[in-house]
Amino acid sequence: MFIMSFFEEKNPADISPEEILPYVRKFLPKLLAESLHFFYHGTYNVFEIDNKYILRVADKEFRNIKGYEILQRESELLDFFQKKFPFSVPKFLYLHDKQELPFSIHNKIPGKSLSYIIQQLTDTQKERVGGEIGRFLSLLHSKELLDDYERNFEHQKGRPTKSDFIKAFKLRWHTRFESIRKVAFVYLSDDEKIWLTEIFNSYINNSANFSFSPRIVHSDFDTSNILIDPASFKLTGVIDFEECKIGDPAIDLLFFDEGSIVMNAILDNYEFSKDKSLLERMKFFYCRTCAPYFVWGTSHNRPGMINEGLRRIKKNMVMFPK
Repeated sequence: MFIMSFFEEKNPADISPEEILPYVRKFLPKLLAESLHFFYHGTYNVFEIDNKYILRVADKEFRNIKGYEILQRESELLDFFQKKFPFSVPKFLYLHDKQELPFSIHNKIPGKSLSYIIQQLTDTQKERVGGEIGRFLSLLHSKELLDDYERNFEHQKGRPTKSDFIKAFKLRWHTRFESIRKVAFVYLSDDEKIWLTEIFNSYINNSANFSFSPRIVHSDFDTSNILIDPASFKLTGVIDFEECKIGDPAIDLLFFDEGSIVMNAILDNYEFSKDKSLLERMKFFYCRTCAPYFVWGTSHNRPGMINEGLRRIKKNMVMFPK
């Protein structure tokens, strides 16, 4: 079994507490710089405030109108998700509406990130956690939640038919691979190029992979975004919904790194695990996780992300050799 690690956990902050403080004090007037403790840096620089609040400050590439719109949309989604699940999701207490520094503040949800404790779990505890994850995904991917979502968001009226959605979805992955090939192949060995090409071609050319029913998906659902009570091993919360959208549910089931016990427990408790093409789609979405690091790292001059892409493709090739 591979030990899951995340580039974001090693990526330093691109903004200091002192730079943020004057803006955060609009919400917490008496806040001191030493009260801000840096966690990690992905799409957001994430800080904890006095073990009570979570502050998420947009990465420098998102300190603009796009970054603010992403946070605003996530705030709407989180309001919709309140009380939809038997545990907590964040609820924004404050959203800084200046596009030069978009950030949000929400109460810290009790629990510890699963990525930090999964290696300490017994097999029984892993089964329990996997079961909780499977039941959560059954709710998130349910037709009932999708229908409720469409009723609650007026801008969702006029959504394309399933046929049109699938057609656009397939075209999008074909187009993405063309872009990935132009960028990523500069860094890859011949074997890596062949492997990545086969991964995409076998996915795109198999019509069974495009017979799924579109559902609400988290889209960044990994152990870093799952909070667990370290005493009871119950799921206490799910975080980071900024990439949540309508898509293929398989993208939320990429727990191959966590081993067969966790994966089997998830699928045993996942209502839609009988979908015939599910496993193949899961494998594709897992294998392609290296690609965004090459694209983003190249376009934004982030060598660390390119190195992360190289690390991931080597790991993924061992997991799923072609």
